[in-house]
Amino acid sequence: MEASMKHYVNDIDQVVDRIGDRVTLLGNIDPLRVLQDGSDDELRAEMKRQVAAGSRGRGFLLGTGSPVTPATPLARVQRYLELGRSLN
Repeated sequence: MEASMKHYVNDIDQVVDRIGDRVTLLGNIDPLRVLQDGSDDELRAEMKRQVAAGSRGRGFLLGTGSPVTPATPLARVQRYLELGRSLN
């Protein structure tokens, strides 16, 4: 699902509450505010929050809700992958 951007909010908790276990969700980490510009602690916290919400449904794939921005350093993307693996 799309990241919360462009003057609207897609909150994973609300979506899971609404759809239950009818479909598998793809998470919506904000690629600008959280992945590109957020701290490691902010990124980890958002990833954990989304995994916890998604695990209440049918299934969950952790991902960004929009393309990764060109200004996101490769090291930051690698950190995101490391954190994602540690949450399994």
